[in-house]
Amino acid sequence: MSKLSKEKKQHLALVTIGTLAILAALGYFFIKGGYDKLSSLEQKKIAAKEKLDQMQNLTKRSKEIEKVFTDTRQSLTEKETGMATGDLYSWMFTTLRRFQKGYKVEIPQISPVTSGDVTLLPRFPYQQATVSVGGSAHFHEIGRFIADFENAFPYMRISNLTLDLNSSPTAGDYEKLAFKMDIVSLIRPG
Repeated sequence: MSKLSKEKKQHLALVTIGTLAILAALGYFFIKGGYDKLSSLEQKKIAAKEKLDQMQNLTKRSKEIEKVFTDTRQSLTEKETGMATGDLYSWMFTTLRRFQKGYKVEIPQISPVTSGDVTLLPRFPYQQATVSVGGSAHFHEIGRFIADFENAFPYMRISNLTLDLNSSPTAGDYEKLAFKMDIVSLIRPG
C-alpha cells in the first residue's frame, strides 16, 4: 500500500468505501426482507399453534359435547311426547274428550282439523294443528276448563274464544253460555 501513489490510494479507498456501501445496502435490504419474512412466518406459526390448541381442546371435549347433545336430544324427545301426532283429528278428539271428563262443559261441535305452519312465531321448526270446537257451560266452568287445559297441555293453546248467551236453552240451562274457540297444538315431526 505504501508503494501506491496518493491518487491510487484515494481510488482504492473510494472503491473500498463504495463496495462496503453497496454491500451494506444489499445486506440491509436482503436481510431486512428476510427478517420481515421470518416475522411473518413466526406470526403464522403462532396462529397455527393457537388453532391446533383449540382443535385439541375441542377433541378432548368431544365426549362432553356428545353427551350434552345426547341429553338435549333426549330432553327434546321427552318434551315432544305432548305434541299432536299421527291422525290429528283422532288425537285432538281423544285428548279433548279425555280432558273434558272432569268438567261440566259440553262440547258437541268439533270441526275438522287444519294443519299448517305456526302462526305465532315466524320460522318456527314445527307445524300446528287447529280444531274449532263449540259447546255450552256455565261461565265459571268455562274459565276453569280453559285454565286447567292450558296448564295441562303446554304445547296447546286456546285462541279466538267467543262467548254468547245460549240461544236455545233447555229447562235449567238459562245460566249457561254458548262458546266457540280454536284449540291449537304443535305437531310432533316425523
